[in-house]
Amino acid sequence: MASIAKISQPQAHDIILDVRHPDETEQNPLVWPGNKIICLPFFQIVKQIDELDRQQSYLLYCEKGIMSRLHADAMQKSGFEKIAVFIPELLPSTHPK
Repeated sequence: MASIAKISQPQAHDIILDVRHPDETEQNPLVWPGNKIICLPFFQIVKQIDELDRQQSYLLYCEKGIMSRLHADAMQKSGFEKIAVFIPELLPSTHPK
């Protein structure tokens, strides 16, 4: 596998691809103000990869980082250059007030 960056703070132009199973996203939705989030389950990525802009910057997210790392590598091999794994240090919904 090629080296895939890990990002904890996305830039405003980054799109976050939530690759978790739909049951997981329904039970624990990812909320990250300021970034577009697309729920694209890992089992749909291959089918929908050609619908994604290869010039766009994508951060792949899953609970443990394993599926996001695997699919980030596959996307990179498919010509996506701006790919990283999103590993938030602290989700905004859990920030102390």
